[in-house]
Amino acid sequence: MAARQPLKPVMLVRPPLAVFDDPGFWDELKEAGINEVAVQWLAVYDKSGGASAPAMLRGEDVNPRTIKAAGGRDAKGMPVGAFKPNASLYQDFKVWSPPEMPDSVQDQAKRLHSALEKAKSRGFKLWVMDDKGYHRIGGTGTGRPTPPAVSVCDPETAVYTGARIQDMAANFPYFEAVVLDGPDFKWDIKPGSRDDIAVEQFDDPHQRSFAKSVGLTTERVIEGRDRFVQRLKSLTPAYVDDFVTNQSRGGSAYMWWTEDPAVADWLKYKQAVVEWSLRSTIGEIRKRVPGIKVGTSSRVPAMTIMNGHNLRRERTFTDFQLPKEYWWTAVAGIRDTAAHWVSTIVDWNNGLSEEQACRWFSAAFDYAMPSDYPPSAYGKEATKSWYETTVRDQTRKMISAVGGVDRFVPFVGLEHFNLGWMTSSELRGVLAEMQSQGATRYCYYTYNSMRPEDWKVVSEFSRG
Repeated sequence: MAARQPLKPVMLVRPPLAVFDDPGFWDELKEAGINEVAVQWLAVYDKSGGASAPAMLRGEDVNPRTIKAAGGRDAKGMPVGAFKPNASLYQDFKVWSPPEMPDSVQDQAKRLHSALEKAKSRGFKLWVMDDKGYHRIGGTGTGRPTPPAVSVCDPETAVYTGARIQDMAANFPYFEAVVLDGPDFKWDIKPGSRDDIAVEQFDDPHQRSFAKSVGLTTERVIEGRDRFVQRLKSLTPAYVDDFVTNQSRGGSAYMWWTEDPAVADWLKYKQAVVEWSLRSTIGEIRKRVPGIKVGTSSRVPAMTIMNGHNLRRERTFTDFQLPKEYWWTAVAGIRDTAAHWVSTIVDWNNGLSEEQACRWFSAAFDYAMPSDYPPSAYGKEATKSWYETTVRDQTRKMISAVGGVDRFVPFVGLEHFNLGWMTSSELRGVLAEMQSQGATRYCYYTYNSMRPEDWKVVSEFSRG
């Protein structure tokens, strides 16, 4: 039997970053053949708040090394910056400001520097994620109220991101790649879900200005979104049969998606926003930190039309891409999303069966489904045919869209917010499918929530 090529993770680690102080962490990675680590959030902890400080660990942070690094499962502390910001880089910003670093955490910052320097000397390659949202958003371990949302079209965001990466590179000159997480428009339709397209916000001064620049108005964009939802509420068995048979492929599919001019404008607007945002941000990073690699993330190909990403266009200005192999059955997992679409379409259309809703969703989004594992069964262990159809097809499309396996570094994860966990055997099935298609790297989300049985699977594939 031919040897399998190694499939290695870029191991994503979020705070507490004191896990890097443990030599055993790096030894464990080396033993498994892993030599790349990404820092999700460059932060250390101010513990001066005592019992009033928020918890350092989330419910899913089950890794023993992570618990040890925090000083115990119930450790508390406020995440703060790991370096003092260069004030000259942030003048005149109105909505963004860099995180401060109290003098009390200088020792933590020094230890972080030392750990990353040692990692570089041992041959590890280090990446970092753009972390501005983590330091700003309340509820992500900060204990602070959520601040007002920043408009996706605010040009200040791209400039601030470039300044933040420049400042980070000056203080932590160890990173050779930056990962951008978003922006994404929403992609679900279940009322009340986190990613429900019906509640997407388009009307603010910056979006109004951007819409005008592409020949639209926010009223037109909202009209398109609402008309699309109304189309979803008008599906009959006869319409579904006609769509699947006659309208879901090639030029016919294009005609269906653009049949209502307002819907076409809505989709055009979302793609224009995402591309403008990414181009602007990456341009700022490249101008300020020449030579650093930049990658962007997105959802599975089936949902890119909803969230505004065009991976083939994005590959012209990125170094690599990280489409998300997020297959769990809870928030932001594609099995959860597909199940929401099917069940909601059934709820919205009297007389439409689950089987018909599945056929429509599969055809509309080019999402292959095996007959023995419909979305209503997604809460159960995946079947062999699911890997051979759904996972295989979506992975194939990812690799093609980003420009080949050399530019393919997908996110792979098992859960979000300690919900809908995939099993280690399901992780094995997804990695096996990626490996069979020639993938050699992926970004594992995250080391913090890695169980022993998951580590066993990851390390086996990494060794080849």
